[in-house]
Amino acid sequence: MRRLTPLMAALCLVALAIDGGPAHAKPENDLRIGSRWEFKLEGNPGTGYTWRLDAAASHGLDLIKLESLGYMSGKKTRPGMVGAPAPFVFRLTCLKPGDADLWFQYVGPTGKRSKRYEVSVHCH
Repeated sequence: MRRLTPLMAALCLVALAIDGGPAHAKPENDLRIGSRWEFKLEGNPGTGYTWRLDAAASHGLDLIKLESLGYMSGKKTRPGMVGAPAPFVFRLTCLKPGDADLWFQYVGPTGKRSKRYEVSVHCH
């Protein structure tokens, strides 16, 4: 499988934007074995919703170590403020070479799922 060069990827994003495609592309990272990457997904801890890995929809989980670091303090909010947005942080470490495609679900206290998000990583 041929990988896109940064220039080719940028041109694809421009073409999608012009054609009215997705507003954003999934984050993709190219990491060396043993490297770590922290990424954030926006959420709202006051609502009881949290981000969880959808292992059944994901692949390449044996290539990585994924740690859920939870919510970080939101920007310009008071501690304990209900309804204040905050980033939910995950740390990914590459363990073996290959490609991993991860799907995350934004899950409420009753189990209701409202959003999905995809993250891809190439470990080498």
